[in-house]
Amino acid sequence: MILVLAVGAAIFLGGAVLGVFVMLVVGIHAEERRALRRDPRRSRVASASCRVLTTRTEDDAHTVRVPAGR
Repeated sequence: MILVLAVGAAIFLGGAVLGVFVMLVVGIHAEERRALRRDPRRSRVASASCRVLTTRTEDDAHTVRVPAGR
């Protein structure tokens, strides 16, 4: 019985991960098509995928550039 529950949980979690991956791929594809067509509108999936794939950190907002002393 425990084995059946473990297999069911593994299948459920695998499906959830696969679903998130598919939504990211669809969002990336939609964003590329939108950029090629020069369409200013974004879908919710494209906005979510851009938000997930952004590589900004907290330090980026407070970075002060210091000129090189030469």
